[in-house]
Amino acid sequence: MMGNEKKKVHYAWYILGICILINVVVQALVMQISSLYIVPMYNDLQVPRSLLSLQSVCITVGAVLTAPYWGKLYKKHGARKLLPGCVAVTALCTIGRSLMPNIWGILVLAFIKGVFFTGSTLLPISMLLTIWFKEKRGFAISVAAIGTSIGGVIFSPVVERLISTYGWRFSDRAMGLIMLVIVVPVTYLVVRSTPKDVGLRPYGAENAAANGAKGDNGTQGTQKQETQKQGTRNQEDAQVTGMTAAEARRSPILYVFLLAIFCMTFATGAALQLPVYLTDIGYGSAVAAKAVSGYMAVGIIGKLVLGHVTDRFGEKTATVYVCGVGILAFVGFMFARNQIAFYMMIVAYGLASGITSIMPTLLTSKIFGNRDYGPIYGMVVSVNRFGGVVGTLLVSLLYDITKNYSIIWPVCAVSMAFTLVAALGCMKLSRNKMAQEQRREDMVRE
Repeated sequence: MMGNEKKKVHYAWYILGICILINVVVQALVMQISSLYIVPMYNDLQVPRSLLSLQSVCITVGAVLTAPYWGKLYKKHGARKLLPGCVAVTALCTIGRSLMPNIWGILVLAFIKGVFFTGSTLLPISMLLTIWFKEKRGFAISVAAIGTSIGGVIFSPVVERLISTYGWRFSDRAMGLIMLVIVVPVTYLVVRSTPKDVGLRPYGAENAAANGAKGDNGTQGTQKQETQKQGTRNQEDAQVTGMTAAEARRSPILYVFLLAIFCMTFATGAALQLPVYLTDIGYGSAVAAKAVSGYMAVGIIGKLVLGHVTDRFGEKTATVYVCGVGILAFVGFMFARNQIAFYMMIVAYGLASGITSIMPTLLTSKIFGNRDYGPIYGMVVSVNRFGGVVGTLLVSLLYDITKNYSIIWPVCAVSMAFTLVAALGCMKLSRNKMAQEQRREDMVRE
């Protein structure tokens, strides 16, 4: 059986394919190209653009309020039952927007879309890839994250052409139908909540078990006997480790980690002002647009590099690497008038671009384990979304007050440095806590 299993493509790669599809279509259509609709909707509805921009805020509020509950629901019911329905509601909200006669109905639908958008993209994708991949998890998560960039490249010209030819309402209906007709049925047919559902183990579980057996050489006889007793069970299921959600909520580790996530996404949310900043300091809109295209192109490579570093050297090294280049990027922001700093900023920010989409997933699993991954990661998603919104809004507010960005980029660099220190500290505290629990369990067995 093992021989046949090795010859076949592991089902985890089909799960990765679905995650890429969701990011290419759903994530990209809801978030990446939303700005294309602002001007045509303004011309049609004749409302202030600030009201139209509130759509993204409503989506984020829906996500922040409900992400922890989605984590619990996904743990209880599984992705197979929930994911297709969440994508379907997201698609129906997209179609429904085209039928709304005024901005107030559009904003209500944006909130509902935010609720189910969270249940159809970042949270279930992270849960599925964490469950299905024991090895190459960093690679899988980074490749899935690239799907968002690919979707933006594919759909931006398509949506722009549809809007200019047929109007924004027709474009909404077409994009919603694409989600319904393509993503919903494929997701329902392919997604399986756990490897056990198809009689498999997570990808790379055999190698992880073999490495664990090698690492047992020289340990106490009692531990070896226990390993032998549980050998069959460990072959069928991935080892359940880490904290429960209740234990995490009682631990300071969770709150330090959530603060680190907030600082991380605050900084990256602030960096969305890059085109405006470059225009203000004299580069012009054309150069600003090229800079954005440049760091997005580097970002595709950057996500793959981050995934490789994680798989090859571990989460600790990956955290040092990505936070380091993030700090370097914001140093480039500070001195962007200098040509060398300008190019350093583009390269470094592109290399760090996977920090908010890849690292929270990997670090949550590393620090808290997989025992209650869904509920804990739901809290992480809420803070992730909230930090990005606060960063974007606070930068605009600070600029309105100071009329320049001089204070903003140093704050972002400090935020990224705090993220690095806090994440490393959480990993160390978690490792110590798990070691203490293991020693207590060993004492009970003896």
